[in-house]
Amino acid sequence: MRITGAAQVVLRPGAMSGGLVMDRDVVGSAIAHAVASAEGRDKATRAVAAIDGDDVRTYHVATTFEREALNEPIVQGEMTRALQEARAEAERVARDAAANDAALRGVATVHLRDDVAGLAVDGRALASLVGFQGRYVEVRTDVSLAPLVLASAASAALDVAKRRGTVTSGAYALGRLLATGGLGEGAVLRLGPDVTAFAVVRASRVVATRAFGLGRDAFLGRPATLDADARVWARCVISPLPGLEGALPEKWHFVGVPEELVALPRALGDALTETRGGDDVEILPLRPAGIARVFSSEPLHADDLVAVGAAVLASEAA
Repeated sequence: MRITGAAQVVLRPGAMSGGLVMDRDVVGSAIAHAVASAEGRDKATRAVAAIDGDDVRTYHVATTFEREALNEPIVQGEMTRALQEARAEAERVARDAAANDAALRGVATVHLRDDVAGLAVDGRALASLVGFQGRYVEVRTDVSLAPLVLASAASAALDVAKRRGTVTSGAYALGRLLATGGLGEGAVLRLGPDVTAFAVVRASRVVATRAFGLGRDAFLGRPATLDADARVWARCVISPLPGLEGALPEKWHFVGVPEELVALPRALGDALTETRGGDDVEILPLRPAGIARVFSSEPLHADDLVAVGAAVLASEAA
């Protein structure tokens, strides 16, 4: 992935809150200005907006098909059918999971997008199925859902910016970027102004995400209670993740934590060490230069990496 342009625009206070676009005209105009600044002469043909909020969900589904023609190579048509059937199955699983989620009960949700996260034949991970032989085909699909109010507000802001695009989870986009860039096991956490979001990666695949409405502005406004607040925040991060089996990873990268809030990653390290039974835990800042297979002609900040992850998803779209 070669990044040819990057831009940021500071929003006025209150234009967004917890992933929700409160003023679509202001946010849409900011998107239009930032994208125009980043594009230069190369106009973007696809767009993906990344948001994080309390009830944004990603579901990770592996669908396996048994082939009849074991000795025949897989052709494009067979691969296309497998992807379509896997996508339909993943969407069904996501709908059922959302219906059984107590936090989403009574909340209207919409399907944001689905992304193929991996392909395999008889356990061999492949970039494409075409031309390979085998009995079992596995398609791994990630599906993102969000409350209608969040998704519609983000889409409306894109409309104001005169951009047609999809919306995805920011935590998923960032986790997917690290997973495709070489992170086999670990987690990445971003502390935004009013939200904390993170993704867990196993076997080079995003397996869980979480976002909750507590960000750095709340901590910066309460310096006298920072240590106690940090311990509460850390317990929110390590609370059980639906569908995630086993312990949380030992290696974490973080983004968006200023020097005056280093108590947060320190508290997270203590909480993880206790949860993991005393195992060593590594928590370190995420550096753009450390992301494999991403090259930029513009200086990148760590906060830009969510947008880079969204751009990767956009570039992979069929």
